[in-house]
Amino acid sequence: MMALVSTAALLAFTPMAPLQEAASRRTVVGTFAAAVAAAPFAALADGASSPTVRERARVIYGSRVARLSSATADQILEEKNAFTLFTTGAYRSDAATKQTKAELTALSKKALASAKAGDTAGAQAAVKEFVKVGEIRILDTNPDAIFNPKQRRNPGAPPTSEIMAQMGTQGYALYQPLK
Repeated sequence: MMALVSTAALLAFTPMAPLQEAASRRTVVGTFAAAVAAAPFAALADGASSPTVRERARVIYGSRVARLSSATADQILEEKNAFTLFTTGAYRSDAATKQTKAELTALSKKALASAKAGDTAGAQAAVKEFVKVGEIRILDTNPDAIFNPKQRRNPGAPPTSEIMAQMGTQGYALYQPLK
C-alpha cells in the first residue's frame, strides 16, 4: 500500500513529457518496481539505539524492577512487562551485551514462573538476581534526573539543574503542586 502511494506521488509530480516522448509501460513499471523494492527498507529504519534511549530504559523500567525486590507475587506479575521493557531497552542487539541480555531474559522468566506458582520467596530471589546482573538502581526518584516522572516539562527541555537554579527558593514547585 505504501509503495502504491509513493509511486502515485512520484508520478503525480513528474513533469509531463511531450507527446512524442510519452512514458512507456516499461518506464512506469520500472518506477513502480523501484518504489516497491525501497519500501521495506523504510520500515526497518530504527534510529532508537542512542545512549539516551538506553539510559531512559534503565532509569524508568530498571527502577520499576528494582522496587519489586520485596514485592508480593501478585505485584511481580503486574509488572511483568517492566522486565521485557528494561531488557530490550537497556540492552540492545550489540554483541557486547548479548550474554547479559540472555541471562536477564532467563532470570525474568524464572521470576515470573515463580510468581505464577505463588512462590513469593523464589520470585523475589530471582528479581534480586535480575537487579544484580542488570546493575540496576532506583534512579527515577532523583530530583535532578531528567527522567523523573514527577517533572512536568517537555522532553528536550533544559537540564533540571538549570531549571532549579532559575527557580531559586521555589524549586520545590517543579515536583509538587502548591498547597
